[in-house]
Amino acid sequence: MTQTSQATDVLIKKYTENLPEEAQQLPLKRYGHPRLRDLQIRMGYEINGGENWQEIIPVCASFEILNCSTYVINWFLDEKHGYETIDSKRKLVIAGFQLREIAQQILDDYGMAVLIPLLSKINHQVYLGQRMDIHDLQVSKIGEYPDYAQFLTAYQERCRLLSGVFYGSCFFAGSIIAGQPDDLLYEMGAIYGAATQAANDFGDFALPVQRLSKLEKPYQDQFSDFINGKLTLAVYLMTQRANSQERNRLEELRYKGIEENEYREILGILVNKGVYGDCLAYLKQEHKRCKQMLYTKEKTIHRDLIASILVRITSNKFLSQLRKNIELFQVGQVDINHKCLGVQT
Repeated sequence: MTQTSQATDVLIKKYTENLPEEAQQLPLKRYGHPRLRDLQIRMGYEINGGENWQEIIPVCASFEILNCSTYVINWFLDEKHGYETIDSKRKLVIAGFQLREIAQQILDDYGMAVLIPLLSKINHQVYLGQRMDIHDLQVSKIGEYPDYAQFLTAYQERCRLLSGVFYGSCFFAGSIIAGQPDDLLYEMGAIYGAATQAANDFGDFALPVQRLSKLEKPYQDQFSDFINGKLTLAVYLMTQRANSQERNRLEELRYKGIEENEYREILGILVNKGVYGDCLAYLKQEHKRCKQMLYTKEKTIHRDLIASILVRITSNKFLSQLRKNIELFQVGQVDINHKCLGVQT
């Protein structure tokens, strides 16, 4: 991952160095760090017979800049404070468009126009997912999903659009450059990306490490999905299983700063209503689905590397921190082997 990202950084710097500051800021912030998407593209290339990994550097640069494009626009769509003023908000929109154009320019410049439709598909699908996130899957519309299976279908579609298509396309782009378009790897990557999105949604309830020693500080910077009324899997299950008093309390907490005691209340509902266990069970189920698909391929070092990436579904830093939070606040008894209650794909 480090090797691939370092080589890609050179090209990213070349294509972004003359951009306005607001367009440069995110690519440069991620500059010098190993990136998962770069590794996915390389694995998609090498598992399908590609022998010269430097060949995919322009693809990695293009996809990373496209990723930054979606991020800077999502900063204000998600209301997560990626801007400070109305003027900076407008500049972010322009920066997002500029980065999108550069992502395509790289592919044109390096004779990889065959990937431009894939780039466009990612861009299109991400914003369909954003529309679902902003307009459809909101707590205010929970009444439209009285049946759990109906909700889960919509939620999985939203996660697939927001992240799954991009993750799957990274593997797929590498396979195209290798001359062996790999539909199975695309689908596995899409399931993986959607599950990673769900894991990050669940991680919305985790406190950052630096806050744990200062419990007197308010937690209003966290739980942005919860506060903004996003109908994620955890929020849906909490709301559906809570009694009327608990639902009123959850609604009240959306509109005020969340401090230590309030955070304990939220954790209590997560644990005592079985939401924590069922969300983990769902993520484990998706992890298993990905492994089953991947293991239809011949065992190679590349297959094993991809398998190691899949672990992020169930053990990313947010989920690990949430478990520590529950232990710190001594909330209930957490059963990691809690069986899934009706959670189906």
